[in-house]
Amino acid sequence: MSITRRNVVLTSTFVFLLILIALASRNLGFVTTYSAALHLTSPAGAAPAATPSEPSSAKPAPSHELSTTTSRPAESQEYFHQAFSSKKATALDFPTIKHVCDRIPWEEKEQDRVYLQCGEMFAGLTSIMSQLKVCFKYALDSGSHLVLPSMPLRDSTNLKEFNTENQKAYHEYGEWFDAEHLIETLGQACPKMKIVRIKQLNKDVQVKYDWKVDIGKAPGYRLFTSYYWPGRRFQPFLEDELAKLREEAEKAPAPEHTDGITVVHIHAMFLVYRITDDPTGHDLKLWNEIGSLIRFKEDTRTIVNELLSLIGRPYYGVHFRAENDTIWSSPENQLAVDLDALDQAWAKFGSPDAERPLVYLACGDKGQVKTFVEAGAARGWKVTHKWDVASKSPNKEDLLKRMDALAFDFLGSLDMGVMMMGNFFLGITGSAFSSTVANARDGTGRYRGSSFYLEDDGGARSHLMNDGEADAYPCCL
Repeated sequence: MSITRRNVVLTSTFVFLLILIALASRNLGFVTTYSAALHLTSPAGAAPAATPSEPSSAKPAPSHELSTTTSRPAESQEYFHQAFSSKKATALDFPTIKHVCDRIPWEEKEQDRVYLQCGEMFAGLTSIMSQLKVCFKYALDSGSHLVLPSMPLRDSTNLKEFNTENQKAYHEYGEWFDAEHLIETLGQACPKMKIVRIKQLNKDVQVKYDWKVDIGKAPGYRLFTSYYWPGRRFQPFLEDELAKLREEAEKAPAPEHTDGITVVHIHAMFLVYRITDDPTGHDLKLWNEIGSLIRFKEDTRTIVNELLSLIGRPYYGVHFRAENDTIWSSPENQLAVDLDALDQAWAKFGSPDAERPLVYLACGDKGQVKTFVEAGAARGWKVTHKWDVASKSPNKEDLLKRMDALAFDFLGSLDMGVMMMGNFFLGITGSAFSSTVANARDGTGRYRGSSFYLEDDGGARSHLMNDGEADAYPCCL
């Protein structure tokens, strides 16, 4: 089936009806159902009956040590450093990436090189980050080179408007993330992999063939079902498709340029890799290293570290998924279970003689933030948020102005950085944001379960309330 980008903007009611139809017939067009699934699994909310559960606990921060009662996993600290440090990130060895690259028989001649240009990526920030990881893994799995992709920034007011048909909304990788970090890091870990920017094509870098590979043609592939794992690899599929395209090219008139590269457009499919289905653990190590290639831009990193320096006391982070694109779990339900979980966290991990920690709320809706602040106060919790923290700065006008200049998803990256450093984290399983934070806080790179119930959480100190709408996140996000 071909993959296009039409009809991806749906109202929440229409999305829900499409999902019901899909379950009954499984005959929907690819883009329509894929868009619906992103509403459900990525930035969506939770099922109506989420249950309170697990508590929050204590976790210190590398450069902002707020508590000495819990030791943060070294891997989690390193991830924060790579993604959010204000100064240049210390170079990592990336042994798994290096091992993979050393085994690849890279093509020496430029005209033999295949460059993947991933596309069809859209939705919220952490969903796009996951799709970028898919793109980078495609390249590493197949021994391909990379064209840095371009992604649309969704509307900051109507979060269901992904802007896939609005060319002005598309921004190249370097406008989303730190491109130099990616290029420099891969240049050290995988020096034979070449990386070019879109604007270099047919200018600095001549293109011989410009092809498209449809991942929907993979044998046995089904929509919304994770597909690739060590027992079914991406490389053979890509090689088969390229062989067909080369055969067609031989029958066609000679291309205008005979010495250029081959660019292959391909959909970086959300959740397509079953990362945890590798008994050796190799895929997970590779996935974690790929995640550290994605570093936020300097403006974001600077603000994150300013906010952390202003908090100045232990805090529990709560992701309140109550923005206008929430479908499943109502803000009222989330509020109730979040407050119960905060109480449980303090009862389990707190000290009766100590002051309750601050609650830092990650939410992009100021009206919902106000509701949570008031409800938290009634339960004895002092709740703050990025705008409140920024207002405590001696340079608050400048800081708030820089924050206001950020689009919705980049404001979310501020919350992501602060959530990483919290002494405990509460989120919701149906949110890609929550799941991404919970994964990154764990030394394994995967959320191992609630810190309320584990004998040893490795210092992750996280709890995600189950909403039943993120079955693919544990394996594949």
